[in-house]
Amino acid sequence: MPLLTKTAIAIFASLTSLFILSKPPAPTAEDLQPSYTTVYEAYEAPVVPTTQAPTTTLKTALKGCDAVFAMAQQVGWDADQLGTLIAVAQRESRCQTDAFNPADTYGQSYGVMQINDFWCKPSRYFKQGYLQAYGLLDTCQDLFDLETNMRAALNIYRYSNGWRAWGGK
Repeated sequence: MPLLTKTAIAIFASLTSLFILSKPPAPTAEDLQPSYTTVYEAYEAPVVPTTQAPTTTLKTALKGCDAVFAMAQQVGWDADQLGTLIAVAQRESRCQTDAFNPADTYGQSYGVMQINDFWCKPSRYFKQGYLQAYGLLDTCQDLFDLETNMRAALNIYRYSNGWRAWGGK
């Protein structure tokens, strides 16, 4: 191999190694910020009319999915799960607090999130029932109350590590 070719290869190799072996620049504060990708578009918060008497409660001021959304926020659901929560409530009960399915596969299902009575019936692990053990309700009938249903659903969601109790991941 001619000397000129060897010299060209040596120069190319040394220049390449300068770029490859040099330290990368330190990350900036912007690089260290987590980046989020929105999977679900959030359900916008309902507008409560200001002409109502100040004694009006959340439970009576809003109806349907608007009430479910507001109550979910109130009881502590994460903002990034509210879109999925509304979709599940719409699929399960059309956001109706009095929804009841007496012929569910595993028993009966109650309320907006159609919580199965498996969660509020005695078992060998929970003598009074899982939800009763956490002080969320006294009987399965309490799941017809929107706030109780949202709190119970949040507890089940956390216990199940996500939406598995409703057929999700």
